[in-house]
Amino acid sequence: MQHRGVRSLIAATLLSVSASAQALEGFSLLYGEGNHVGVYGVEARWGDWRQWQLSERWRLSAYGMASLAYWRAREESEHKELWDVGVAPVLRLERLRDGVAPYFEASLGAHLLSSRQINGNRAFSTSFQFGEYVGAGLLFGPRHNVGVALRLQHVSNGGIENPNPGLTFVSAAMQYRF
Repeated sequence: MQHRGVRSLIAATLLSVSASAQALEGFSLLYGEGNHVGVYGVEARWGDWRQWQLSERWRLSAYGMASLAYWRAREESEHKELWDVGVAPVLRLERLRDGVAPYFEASLGAHLLSSRQINGNRAFSTSFQFGEYVGAGLLFGPRHNVGVALRLQHVSNGGIENPNPGLTFVSAAMQYRF
C-alpha cells in the first residue's frame, strides 16, 4: 500500500474516532519492541459496554478500543516502516480499592497493515491481521484515571495464508481516562 493508502487508513481511523467521540472515555500512549521492530502507538478507549461485579473487591468489564501504530524496523532494510490500524474488544479484571488499583487485561481484535513487509525477513501474506494481548497494570489518582501497563502482544493473520511470521512484542502503555 502506498502513501495514499496510509492516508486513507489514518483518515478512516480518525473518522470513526470522531464519530464516536461522545462515548470516548480516554486514550493510551504505547511503546513496544520485538522481532527487531519498534512499535509506537496511540489507542482510544470507549466506555464500558458491560460490567460484572465478581465480589466486593473485583470487577470484570468489557470495553472497546481503536488503535493506530507506527512500526519501525531496527535493522537495515528497504522495508523500514509500516502503519497498523486496529479495533478490538478488551476484557479487564480490576481490583476495587482506594489508592493504587491493579488490573489484568486480555484482548483479541482485527488489524490492517499499510504494508505486508517489515525488516528484510518478515513478510506477511495478508494486510489483514489479528492482534491479541495479555497485560497487567496499575491505576492511580483519586478516580483511578491514570494508569501504566505492561503487555505481551502478538499480531498475525491466524493462519489465513502463509507465510505467517507474525510480530510478537512487549509493550508499555500510559493511560489517561477523562
